Amino acid sequence: MHPLFQLGIVAGLSLCSVFPAQAAGRKQAITLRFYVEVDASTADPFAVPVRVGTPERHVFHESSSSLSERQILAAHVYQNKNGEWAALFKLDGTGQITLSNISSSNRGKSLIAYVGDAKISRVLPNDILIDRPVSDGILQIRGLLPKEALLIQSRFPALKPAASPR
Repeated sequence: MHPLFQLGIVAGLSLCSVFPAQAAGRKQAITLRFYVEVDASTADPFAVPVRVGTPERHVFHESSSSLSERQILAAHVYQNKNGEWAALFKLDGTGQITLSNISSSNRGKSLIAYVGDAKISRVLPNDILIDRPVSDGILQIRGLLPKEALLIQSRFPALKPAASPR
């Protein structure tokens, strides 16, 4: 085998081993999407049917998400007393306004969350009931798998507690 060809193979193999190491240093991709429930009778033809809640119920949600991971500034992941994983998210200015508008105009409906990684996403079993206006930009989800909780915790900065009033 020609020495230059051997050198090319060695260089190529070296690059293959370097780039995955750099990629491992990056934060892992996560997908978080939030969709507003729509009425089945008035649902447009592109509304998406899903099963959520306990007891399970069949609902439709809008075809495009209202909020996503791009609007999340920070997160706090925790485990409930019953062992269920959950997370609190602090939204940026755009997300805060969107959540305020959604929560004011869609009372009685649900916000449906999808969570996943680069390969697959799933509907969280617990929908988020819209029962009051939310203007603080804080959003809570429940029903995470342990690996999803770990992924959220590693992807977003920790949510700092609000300063107590003096």
